[in-house]
Amino acid sequence: MAEYESIHGTRVRYLSSDPTLDSSTEGQVWYNSTSGTNKALVQIKAWSSSGSMGTARFALGGAGTQTAGLGFGGYIISTGDKNSTEEYNGFNWSNGGNLGTARRSISGCGTQTAGLAFGGFPALTATEEYNGSSWTAGGVLGTGRRNLGGAGIQTAGLAFGGSSTTVLSNTEEYDGSSWTASGALNTARSDLAGAGTQTVGLAFGGNTTAVSSSTEEYNGSSWTAVNSMNTARKYLAGAGTQADALAFGGITTANTNVTEEYDGTNWTTSPATLATARRRLGGAGTRAAGLGFGGETTTQVAVTEEYNSNINAFTPAVWAAGQNLGTARYGTLGSAGTQNAGLVFGGETPSTTANTEEYNGSSWSEQNNLPYAKQKNGGCGIQTAGLSFGGTPTPPSVNTEEYDGTNWTAGGSLGTGRYDINGTGTQTAGLAFGGLQDQDGTEEYNGSSWTASGNMANNRRNAARAGIQTAALAWAGYPALSAMEEYNGSSWTAGAALNDGVANNGSDGISTSALSFGGGNPSNQPFKAQTEAYNGTAWSITGALGTARYILSGAGPGYLAIGGANGGGVSAATEEFTEGSAAVVTASTLTTS
Repeated sequence: MAEYESIHGTRVRYLSSDPTLDSSTEGQVWYNSTSGTNKALVQIKAWSSSGSMGTARFALGGAGTQTAGLGFGGYIISTGDKNSTEEYNGFNWSNGGNLGTARRSISGCGTQTAGLAFGGFPALTATEEYNGSSWTAGGVLGTGRRNLGGAGIQTAGLAFGGSSTTVLSNTEEYDGSSWTASGALNTARSDLAGAGTQTVGLAFGGNTTAVSSSTEEYNGSSWTAVNSMNTARKYLAGAGTQADALAFGGITTANTNVTEEYDGTNWTTSPATLATARRRLGGAGTRAAGLGFGGETTTQVAVTEEYNSNINAFTPAVWAAGQNLGTARYGTLGSAGTQNAGLVFGGETPSTTANTEEYNGSSWSEQNNLPYAKQKNGGCGIQTAGLSFGGTPTPPSVNTEEYDGTNWTAGGSLGTGRYDINGTGTQTAGLAFGGLQDQDGTEEYNGSSWTASGNMANNRRNAARAGIQTAALAWAGYPALSAMEEYNGSSWTAGAALNDGVANNGSDGISTSALSFGGGNPSNQPFKAQTEAYNGTAWSITGALGTARYILSGAGPGYLAIGGANGGGVSAATEEFTEGSAAVVTASTLTTS
């Protein structure tokens, strides 16, 4: 049998402990004398799902990195060309400034804070520059075109190929203010992808009169044909550099999920494939940390996937099913507590109920009921010190009930009876706001009585909540929907708007870290699974609920989504949220004795 040294020309290292497991040790082999084992570092290659885009679309442009991506423009079958921009933070998407010109089949390059968008349908010459918040007009392309390739940065961009009335080979360079013609591609084509910089660029795939596998390298003045891709395709996405590129997705005769890596000489098909085969998707990042988003299957999609071919990985934000409620219910049911110590009370089954249940992190158990059945009531507190207030039946209730972990007892009455009310805080420092019949009214509870406080700027009912009595958030609900307000203990001020206006959604959290999930209304909105996370500054879209629903309840932090309703009727579903986190995981090793 051949020895390792005769094959590789080096000896296996003899170490008393494993080396630091980072990218410098990928592919290395060593002997651990302490454990008496041979070890080799195994490179990870995988696509993983992440937070969906706020707007599903295809034929969009992309720029940036895996942790700071940019998607812009695109097309929606029912509404046409888009000018919207979204920014990606490594987990979730949030809205950025709109393009000046709505368009599809657009190309781009640069970073999230210094992006460049150019070309697009119908054969536009328009160029726009992004500064991290807004787009401004730049110099126009010499040749208007769509479905072109792009590479480089905002002040040194590269545009090549594409189509107008014919398939093009034209190349142009951008200097931050104007475009200048340069050397033509050897193979004229559209629907191609690009990578690299203005002086060290790469063009691959596309369409001539048939799908192409052709690859060309650019040296700052001319293109040279090099080894072709293994899978010919068009409408693909790309990332990386000339010597270290990534190609993924597209269409051959059908949508493909195939991924290929380029090392500056050859393309290698990766064992990892996109979970969603698609064409006309956006791409960004590097060969080792790629990003694919949006695209078209049979319709537009909002899917986001991250590619990793090193030891770096992340944990995406996800909802996981917990045990169902003992009593399925909806109707803005009151709730309190956390993921491991939740409390729900009241609601509709569809008849109004007084039922109370506690959650211990794995299962629900029946507890003593509220003094009387109620629904559309507000709630706050913790599992052993809960508070229920307002609600129906008619007339709107002023009643407050306090829970001690076993029994409910009467508390002080609200100043104004109302339902579709919400609130936050604790049993001895509670906050109630909105609802019918006082949609902007706010009251504070001190453990025995309610006192009126500053009104909200917006009327709202079926709103969402987070925080404590002196630092609270109120958002969504009718008719405010996407608007949010912040409470400082005496008055409300405007806060950051959600990406998607909803009502009847689940919610909880604190004033600097909140979660909004589900919602909608069957009269004018579909039932939603969308989740948005608030970081104290802005809302971003994160992992979707497993079960789309509205009129559900929430608890947290350590979030629970509880009950609700959708087209299937009243729901008993419980879901637990796990936040996403960036992490460097221990590298995988193969070990032999």
